[in-house]
Amino acid sequence: MTEDLLHYLWQNKLYRPGQFYTQDQDVLEIIHPGTINTDAGPDFFNAKIKIGDTLWAGNVELHLREDDWFHHKHHLDSAYDNVILHVVDKPTGETVTSAGRKVPVWRLQYADQLFTRYQSLYFNDQWVACQDEVTQIDEFAIDRWLDRLLIEKLEAKSRQIENWLLMSGNDWDQVFFIMLARSFGFGVNGQPFEMLARQTPLKILLKHSDHLFQLEALLLGQSGFLSSFKHTDEYTAKLLKEYWFLAHKYKLSPIENHLWKFLRLRPSNFPTIRLVQMAALIHQSRGLFDRLHANLELNKMSALLEVAPSDYWSRHYRPGCSSKANKIKKLGKYSRQLIISNTIIPYLFVFYTKRNDEKGKEQVLDMLYDLQPEKNKITENWRKIGLNVDNEARAQSLIFLKYNYCNHKKCLNCHIGHKVLSR
Repeated sequence: MTEDLLHYLWQNKLYRPGQFYTQDQDVLEIIHPGTINTDAGPDFFNAKIKIGDTLWAGNVELHLREDDWFHHKHHLDSAYDNVILHVVDKPTGETVTSAGRKVPVWRLQYADQLFTRYQSLYFNDQWVACQDEVTQIDEFAIDRWLDRLLIEKLEAKSRQIENWLLMSGNDWDQVFFIMLARSFGFGVNGQPFEMLARQTPLKILLKHSDHLFQLEALLLGQSGFLSSFKHTDEYTAKLLKEYWFLAHKYKLSPIENHLWKFLRLRPSNFPTIRLVQMAALIHQSRGLFDRLHANLELNKMSALLEVAPSDYWSRHYRPGCSSKANKIKKLGKYSRQLIISNTIIPYLFVFYTKRNDEKGKEQVLDMLYDLQPEKNKITENWRKIGLNVDNEARAQSLIFLKYNYCNHKKCLNCHIGHKVLSR
């Protein structure tokens, strides 16, 4: 038994049915378990119970052992004086408030089968604890839970965006640039891309948006690559000269180049290529923020992101190092979809939420349901278990579920886990 499980049983009324008695053998009727308290103080607020002929309304405290009440010094804390019931797994004595009032104690009893199910979930080492049973759960219940997780994921992203807005003085364009830059890192280089964007004001880049060469110089210079070339050529020498001129003019300083990762990346995903693709996007899509609002359709949004860097990069993956292949380094269709689903849609969702624009929110959410799902190890494993992953909304919900619930064994907080336990 854990205290989390005890809370779960009490909150969901999953105790063994029958006539209940307090430890003093008074008849107990549980009318409402109350509302869980996530702050300091008793575990549940505004519970309603009946002991004998008396109706009580107040707070409830739960512990594995009754003497935890004393170990936690609740008997000295007036915040616990209005506790009307102490729910325990093991009664070990008396419960008394700081005012000297004796608190009724009830030993919560539960079905052995439920406890066995909980143990089988919590202590197994499968990819997800419930994978042998998840397909037996009603599909409608799973769909509702995944829809809720999608909103939870977007709300978590909203909090991050709120912090960026606070740091940028409510500059929506700069925040969008930070998010866009992070997305160009495609996971492995997300952090250095974000650092570069936070250290490089978008307003400076926009001043030079007519000149692709200057944008490449600024972004490659700010990344720290221009000062660490092992090989140089005429083009990179010009880039370096241009960057130092602009860096001096705007008082810019680069991030440390050791932060970037190349290992195990395909050349087309090298951060150097992603940086010049981002330069091309700023160059070709000036006013991108406004254009996104005017093009709330997936195909139009994807078209805005379909950019390619300057000709130099057709034969280079790293500055100064030529390659035999002559290939235009366009931002691919799958990469564009990842940027739309993981950056643009969350950003627009927050933007419309802040403006109470329900129509705008619905439009951007609908895009996730219209997008093809991303393919990775997590979505493939969910498919193997037997769950459909037929759109990007569902893919994101399942990824969020895996990272934020399954990996931490939060089965008691998961509606699927709840269904498995209460079957």
